[in-house]
Amino acid sequence: MFGEEYFKTRKRLTDVVLRVLSLAEKTGAEKQPLLDNDITKGLSNPFLFVVCGEVNAGKSTLLNGLFGEDVCKTNVLPETDRVQWYRYGKENYDKEITPILEERFRPIEFLMDFNLVDTPGTNSVVQGHQAITDRFLPVSDLIFWVFPASNPWGASTWDFIAKQDEEMVEKSIFIVQQADLRDEKDLAVILGHMHDLSIQRMGRSLPIFPVSGKLALQAKKESPFGENLWRESGYPALEKYISDVVAHSPARREVLGRVRDSANQVLHSIEDMIELRTRLLEENEGFLRDIETEVDREREQQSSDFAAKFAGMREVFSSQGEEIKLLMRRKMNVWASLRSLFTAENIPKTIETALVDSVKASVEQQASDDGKHLVDVCRQHWETVRPRVRERLAISLGDFDQETGGFGATRERFIKRMGRAARQAVVNLKIRGGLDMQLADRRAGLKGWLYVCLVLLLASGVTGALKIAPDPYLALGLLAGAMTTMLIFTFHSRRTRDGIIKSFGEKLDDSRIPFADALGNDYRDGVRDFYIEYGSLLGSVRRHIADAKLELQPNLEQWNGLFLELKEIEQDL
Repeated sequence: MFGEEYFKTRKRLTDVVLRVLSLAEKTGAEKQPLLDNDITKGLSNPFLFVVCGEVNAGKSTLLNGLFGEDVCKTNVLPETDRVQWYRYGKENYDKEITPILEERFRPIEFLMDFNLVDTPGTNSVVQGHQAITDRFLPVSDLIFWVFPASNPWGASTWDFIAKQDEEMVEKSIFIVQQADLRDEKDLAVILGHMHDLSIQRMGRSLPIFPVSGKLALQAKKESPFGENLWRESGYPALEKYISDVVAHSPARREVLGRVRDSANQVLHSIEDMIELRTRLLEENEGFLRDIETEVDREREQQSSDFAAKFAGMREVFSSQGEEIKLLMRRKMNVWASLRSLFTAENIPKTIETALVDSVKASVEQQASDDGKHLVDVCRQHWETVRPRVRERLAISLGDFDQETGGFGATRERFIKRMGRAARQAVVNLKIRGGLDMQLADRRAGLKGWLYVCLVLLLASGVTGALKIAPDPYLALGLLAGAMTTMLIFTFHSRRTRDGIIKSFGEKLDDSRIPFADALGNDYRDGVRDFYIEYGSLLGSVRRHIADAKLELQPNLEQWNGLFLELKEIEQDL
């Protein structure tokens, strides 16, 4: 393949351009520099080689040697009576463009990168040939002026060459065909004369290549490849020159340079867009952090309000204690106390259970009210967040109640949490243990007085029945003693009851602050649960920013890779 390094660079640049355009599409960057005037179209344009020379100079044979196939007909008589433009096609077919111009499509890989124009002889008399030839010469990359080794002095070809301007001469080479028909001495003389004539007619010596298209075609057709024939054909030097022209063509490299510069320009635009998106992403992350800070501040505010809210709860605790005191008075009146001496009634447990139930119910009611308040606070804040998110990120957030269901489950968990905490806080006060000891002492004292009373009553009955002297005064005296003992029993019952209730009340008063403090952690955890669930409503915002971040990172990595590749291509050029 001619100019392998050039085509490798061109293919690499084409690939980079496609990826730059794709990245520009992803990032919304300006890609017009790569679209203006079909700038990238020049990348795929095949090289154009034009073959000129007199009739039967061997032009078609030269091309067959380059192709390695019998593509162009050869004959003693002129075969090329029109301009033949060889191009790549998946199938063999010829297409007449004008009566004197024919496109020939061939499935030859060589033609994917190189178009060949085989012209009629320079001494052809067909009208219009000159105009068609002139059409291709200015846009050609290389012009082959073919001379037969038998007569390289054809005046028509030299006259035609002499008429060309400097630009055409610059990309011209001489081909001496059928060189295998001349011996080395004759060939050396011919080449010398052509060199002199070239200087005389054009002011410079053009490159001259003596070749044999016939030997080159035979060498390429042989299997294995005919190395000796190939060297004898003179084609190695010709193809090396062609390869150098392809690799160093100023016009083609200028196209590559323009495309590279345009790709660099688009890449700079992509860089600007990536930087812009990075700044926007950072600003959006800051925006989200600000909202999350607001949520945290609200949570801390609600948590810090615990002391104020539960200052009233201490009073609730005391008020529930008053109700328990009334229960204690009923459970420890004289008759109840007397009955308790004969039954297994567990008054401490009953009192503790009543206190637990009443306090738990009060705390749960307080938690229910606070839960409603927390929901209202979150709802009000959400209504300020929605328009800000819509304006900033173009994301429409749902209605609060639709998104949360009013925090029903969270509120229920909060109420139950506080109820459990209240129950445990009351149990931790160890009220039952203290009451057990006090009531045991009280019961022992009451039992003593009751036993004395019963003994005196029994003695009074016995002495009365037996009429023990002094009768009836002894019996009446014992009865009076029993009655007195019963009065003392009643007095002791009330006094000890009041003492226990007073002690109980003092313990409740002392326990108000520890009780409220014991609820603090559960209250704060409950509030935190509210705001955790509330914060989850920002999940779509977080996902939007995270997706933007995930999208941006590979774009940045791809940009870095493209930037380095363009730098390498720049060095290659």
